[in-house]
Amino acid sequence: MIITSSSGPKCRVALSCLPGMLAALLVASSSGCGASGGGATAPSGGSDASSASDAGSPPSFDASESASTVQDSSVADRGAPPPNDAASALPPDAKTVADSNSDSDTDTDADSTASSGPFPFAPSFILGADISWASQHEAEGYTYSDGISVKPMEEIMANNGFNFIRLRTFVQPSASGGYAPGSAEQAGVPGYGTSTGGWCSTADTVAKVVRMKKCGLGVLVDFMMSDTWASIGGQTMPSSWVGLSQTVPATPVSASTHDDNIYQAAHDYVAGVMQALVAAGAKPDMVQIGNESNGGMSGIELDDPAAFVALVNAGIKAVRETDPKIIVWAQNGRPRPNSAGGDNFDGWVDDYLSGKSPYDPAIDEDGICGSTYGTTDKGADWTTCFTYVFTTYSKPVMSCEYTDVSPNGSGGALINGIMRGFPDHWGRGSFIWEPADYPAVNATGTLFTLTGKVYATNSAMTAYPTLAKSYGLPVPSGSCGQ
Repeated sequence: MIITSSSGPKCRVALSCLPGMLAALLVASSSGCGASGGGATAPSGGSDASSASDAGSPPSFDASESASTVQDSSVADRGAPPPNDAASALPPDAKTVADSNSDSDTDTDADSTASSGPFPFAPSFILGADISWASQHEAEGYTYSDGISVKPMEEIMANNGFNFIRLRTFVQPSASGGYAPGSAEQAGVPGYGTSTGGWCSTADTVAKVVRMKKCGLGVLVDFMMSDTWASIGGQTMPSSWVGLSQTVPATPVSASTHDDNIYQAAHDYVAGVMQALVAAGAKPDMVQIGNESNGGMSGIELDDPAAFVALVNAGIKAVRETDPKIIVWAQNGRPRPNSAGGDNFDGWVDDYLSGKSPYDPAIDEDGICGSTYGTTDKGADWTTCFTYVFTTYSKPVMSCEYTDVSPNGSGGALINGIMRGFPDHWGRGSFIWEPADYPAVNATGTLFTLTGKVYATNSAMTAYPTLAKSYGLPVPSGSCGQ
């Protein structure tokens, strides 16, 4: 995403099983997504997140691009958290959201909730949202409302037809130069007093995934593989990995190896997060290893093929060891012909999935998602690029970030229409990015309006239950049973 600092048939199976189920798919020829290369274009004011002076400012939005860096957000005038009155706002006999979903007229075999159905949760279409800022906002005294009463943000999203939540997580977000510097030193913040604590840390992520699962929502954990924002504009090595050997080991790292190198560090970090999630009864349905990794990940560049492949696969190996049914995605920050960073989009996909020298072995991804903000031709470029993925590699596609401003419009009309229109369920769905705060607080495109310290749903939210019903998805009403 570009942010600049200013202050098919219903299916209830893993995405990785889809190619086998769809063996009869006619693989059409594709003209590809363009041959022009492209370098990362930094936003004005700096090329990466650490260059901004105010990491506490809400980001602003540049719709002309599709990827860069974001700054840690908090809106002005943070105060002490008020009493949590979400429970009192609900009638005592209210059904849980999970119950409401299960009672829907929709085929429950296809669309039962993440907490009540088979694992991983695979609704017929993903209507998702990234709401990673929610826990921080709550701790700082902010609440969420559906316009009637205060409720957890995830409950409001579920009751408006959303069925999946995406959550970003960082290695050491509290580190100097991290996503939320010093946050682990604040009492009450998850992971308080530890080097790996802070906002969007492992501890914060585990707590949020537990909440989402209680609400019957599917979860995608987005491993940034950095202490701070990772994007086309910058892929910074975690501070605790600096100085480790980058020599590619002869044998791939795993739980049974104990190498002293960056690849083992990547594996063990992801394994640690996954183990913490499993221990909490909060195993994610999907993950990303890396965020907008067009040009590299964790300080290792895409044009260092052996190292890049080994690094990404090290993280994925930890996921496979946890549960091979968990679906793993790679994210391109600009699914357009001039895919900034690395090769053009088709070339980037080939680097990941073809297994051809020098990018061998293939990176073990189950699907390709993209940040769908900017488009040069009303979404035709997205259609061409994503079509290349499933016609060439039989992998599903998804938008893992968009916002409700032009070119998408109300209800993510453009990108959701494109994803929904792909044949044979190859288009899995979409995730709106931080709908309370992005592109800016109280800006067009947000689904909430902030008044005082209350984020209340606005008229833009009404598009989503309508959209969900039109797709045959449940729109529950009730409590998440927190």
